[in-house]
Amino acid sequence: MFLQTAIKELDRYLPPTNRWCVLFATVPVSFASGTLFAYSVFGTQLADRCKLDASSTVNLNITATLGGAIGGLLSGLLTDRYGTQIPILISFLCLTLGYFLVYLSYQLGEGSTFIGLLFAMLCVGFGSVAGYFSSLKAVALNFPDFKGSAQSVTIASFAISSLLYSVVSSFLSTGDFIKFLSISCAVLTSIGFVFIRVDGHYNEVLLSDIEEQVEGESSQLLADESSGYESVVSDTNLKSQPDVDVVKTLNLKGSLFHPTFWLHYLIFSITQGFGQMYIYSVGYILKAIYYYYTHNEITSDVVSLQKLQALHVSLIAIFSFIGRLSSGPTSDYFYKVLKVQRHWILILGTLVMLVGHSLQLLDVESTFKTLGGANIYLSVASCTVGFAYGFTFACYPVIVSDIFNMKYYSFIWGCLYTSTTIGLTLMSKIFGYVYDSNSVTWDPSNKVYICSKGSGCYHATFKITCGMCVLVIALVGGYIYRGRNTK
Repeated sequence: MFLQTAIKELDRYLPPTNRWCVLFATVPVSFASGTLFAYSVFGTQLADRCKLDASSTVNLNITATLGGAIGGLLSGLLTDRYGTQIPILISFLCLTLGYFLVYLSYQLGEGSTFIGLLFAMLCVGFGSVAGYFSSLKAVALNFPDFKGSAQSVTIASFAISSLLYSVVSSFLSTGDFIKFLSISCAVLTSIGFVFIRVDGHYNEVLLSDIEEQVEGESSQLLADESSGYESVVSDTNLKSQPDVDVVKTLNLKGSLFHPTFWLHYLIFSITQGFGQMYIYSVGYILKAIYYYYTHNEITSDVVSLQKLQALHVSLIAIFSFIGRLSSGPTSDYFYKVLKVQRHWILILGTLVMLVGHSLQLLDVESTFKTLGGANIYLSVASCTVGFAYGFTFACYPVIVSDIFNMKYYSFIWGCLYTSTTIGLTLMSKIFGYVYDSNSVTWDPSNKVYICSKGSGCYHATFKITCGMCVLVIALVGGYIYRGRNTK
């Protein structure tokens, strides 16, 4: 491949790197990748300027997630075969171009095309995942004994990105902020390209890692070291060994067709779906509450809607960062010390998510007489959801590395990540439908229908997501129970 050859030639002139440089260089790459979740800072302003309704805005969110799913698959193939630098280069190009196109659309306003915005968000989604997933594999390979803790640094940096950018947004106009996104992403991904240099087809699977896997989730070690742990096991072994050990020995095709993969695909789709739906839609939740209080003249402590949105984006980012940073060490503790499956992290995180979504079922207008009081309550909900989202997401890459063959790690993780498109599409469509169906008040200034019902604009959505939380807990609990009975 010409591009790979050219990059290898360029590497001769780059500074030396090691595993610590790799780990620290994943931080700026994660900062650039995490800008996708800073969308809520300018999303409603972009929609107002370009005259988009809630359903059209939802389509932008879905397109970004679709781009991420495609980016995850492609970057997985490229990382496993050619190494980490090509996917990071793709992130550089897509993020820079994507945000620049969003900036142009914002400047054009009503003169912009919706197709152009969709393409821009597709590029942003693609770029936000390609280099990020490569960084995760690079960390997992460089820190095999503490991959949960090491990956939590990379994953947490992704989460804190939106906080840093929301702070920057308070000093810039919306247009200048979007332009800043384009320039800064180019700089940050360049750092990763220089220092994150891991070749493809990394075949080494440490014996100690396999032994730890067996001690935690099985009673016998399947040994076939000469084959690189990728042979398809016999029917006898399939019947006598726990699923996690069987899947660890499968080739790529066997892994993707195994029921364990599809169970995790479903679980990941649901958990990421309602988590990302909240992150993308919190701007509209606040818009509904803000309109109710300011137009019913029951509050005197009015602040701008943009400041409220920036506050909640920051809170979600901070607590998602805390959740991601704590998830890795907690999962390592569960796995290495308590000798239990990391899937307990999923149950804990989903329980917290259930609490956060349940908070949105309260009739806010009847409980709080001022916008300030309502905002404090909604801030608690945003903090809870942010922590739960980060806590559950951060454990998934290491769960994948525990269950599946590391040779195909990036591609399998990329395949799993495509499930977020399905989950987010479903949840966002539900949110958009419920919100638009309640938008019956005509706003003459913006010439659009808006929702003036406060929390009634979105109540039905969170009743559904609470039910989905219960379903996830049941599925993960069943998987853990089955794993115990197969020992």
